[in-house]
Amino acid sequence: MHYTEDEESALTRCNSEDDVVKGLLEGWLKLSVIGLGWMGLPTACLYASKGVEVIGVDINPRVVELLNKGTNYLPSEPELDKLLKEVVGKGLLRAITDTREAARQCDIFIVVVPTLVDRSGKPDYSALEDVAKKLGEGIRKGSLIVVESTVGPGVTENVFGRVIEEVSGMNIGKDLFLAYSPIRAMAGRTLIDLVKYPRILGANDDRSFMLAKAVLSLIVEGGIIKVSNIKTAELTKLCENIYRDVNIALINQIAVLCERLGIDVYEVIEAANTQPYCHLHLPGIGVGGHCIPVNPYFLLDVADREGIDLTLVKEARRVNDSMPIHVVKLIVETLRRLRGQVERAKVAVLGITYRGNVKEHRYSPVLEVIDGLSKLGVEVVVFDPLYTKEELASIGVKGVDSLEEAVRDADCIVIGADHDEFKDLDLDLIARLARKGACIVEGRHVIKRPEDVLRRGLKLRGVGRPYYG
Repeated sequence: MHYTEDEESALTRCNSEDDVVKGLLEGWLKLSVIGLGWMGLPTACLYASKGVEVIGVDINPRVVELLNKGTNYLPSEPELDKLLKEVVGKGLLRAITDTREAARQCDIFIVVVPTLVDRSGKPDYSALEDVAKKLGEGIRKGSLIVVESTVGPGVTENVFGRVIEEVSGMNIGKDLFLAYSPIRAMAGRTLIDLVKYPRILGANDDRSFMLAKAVLSLIVEGGIIKVSNIKTAELTKLCENIYRDVNIALINQIAVLCERLGIDVYEVIEAANTQPYCHLHLPGIGVGGHCIPVNPYFLLDVADREGIDLTLVKEARRVNDSMPIHVVKLIVETLRRLRGQVERAKVAVLGITYRGNVKEHRYSPVLEVIDGLSKLGVEVVVFDPLYTKEELASIGVKGVDSLEEAVRDADCIVIGADHDEFKDLDLDLIARLARKGACIVEGRHVIKRPEDVLRRGLKLRGVGRPYYG
């Protein structure tokens, strides 16, 4: 057992939500955000902006160093620049690498560490287990932990909770309090999403829920959605993202059929969605980011252990994972039609990110397209206005600094990301600099009117589109 009776958290004095808020704002309650990545740093900044004293924890010394200097290290979140400098300058936010130290100093812990999957699709909860172990070695009786990392149903209790009970010698629901509230936010707009979106909150006892609701309500304006327990909250988060994955897979399959039938899938989508109960998503190069391609595996892992075969979820992952290779095949077919061969063709890829206007290439399907083309002897050059040539080189692709340089003498121009800069693409420039009769291959539905391409002597092809030209 790692505590004595005089080492109780000041949270034990709180009997209402108002008490918790008062304690945080007056400074006799301290809050720690553990994991200062894409969601953790904005979370820490929002609490600090309310006047709460926040200790951030991250195992990366470079992250801690940058935060303590007030330097924003998240390129996809430019709105953080000013806020981070402000709260660090006021002494409301500082960072350390030692979770045990935070455990000894703080009363409330928000855990936002990454949860990943390995190459076989097996969840990796090691970061979460490590936090539980280190918290357990220093946490005080009466403290609250709110887990916000995405996990499979039962993981917060059976993995995180079990470890912290074993290490601390305390019992959750009696000595320590535990709740689960998944993050609902998208890279590029995290601050506004954390504030405006309603938050799911689940706990297994009344006090845990009351304490967590008070803490979350300090920054969440969209309201708190109570669910009956932690497992329900965990599954709710997974369902949100799996819903999108499955529906994207549906339209991706229809899009491939449309290519064969000579039908433009976007015309189908626009018409079908006039029916009030039809909500077809958009097809594309693939599904990227750190949530949708990963989260289904957390549920599949639990379902497999329970003997339930979630065939639809598995098939959706297979379909969406296959789209980059499908796009490579489209480009290869196009190059053969244009020049008879693939080798030594030049392909310009516009945009490398998984989502428009967000400097984030993790799990970007565009990288797989580039790799597939390069292996076939295609010269691939990349232009992305969010990245320098040097940054692109560090990712492992040949980058250029301008659209002009990218499309000059290109046989094929692939639109990989729907950045605003590409939504008003200079087709005259492409027609002038690219090879005569070059083809634009659409991966993100940037070009709405095929005739705009055709009248400039260019050709158009894309996911779910016939060959225009």
